[in-house]
Amino acid sequence: TANPFAPGRMGTVARLASGFAVVLLVHAGFSTIHFKGIAPPTEPLPPSDVVAEVVIAFVLAVVSSLSVMPEFKKVRMADIEMTPSQVDVAFHCPDFMIFAHRGRSLVRRRRALAAKAAATADLD
Repeated sequence: TANPFAPGRMGTVARLASGFAVVLLVHAGFSTIHFKGIAPPTEPLPPSDVVAEVVIAFVLAVVSSLSVMPEFKKVRMADIEMTPSQVDVAFHCPDFMIFAHRGRSLVRRRRALAAKAAATADLD
């Protein structure tokens, strides 16, 4: 028998829970606006029932979104035997293999600065 609570199996229940979470959040928002209208300005926090409603809506939203997730797929194919060259081809992006970089010009500049410093040291 299959697990009824396995990821990807609770489509309708998860959609209902997600919808109920949205309704709870909207109701909590309207309750907070109503409370701010009738409460004195010294009251900083909304009532505890609104806070509980937001917490319940958050938990429902998280559970419903996690329950509709499909099974995870493997990142690497560990069960397939691959040679090192096949691994290089499969997992390395050629966009990062840059051969025309500024290293050559930096070496020239360093040599020129060293020659200039040596010439200045000879004058002293």
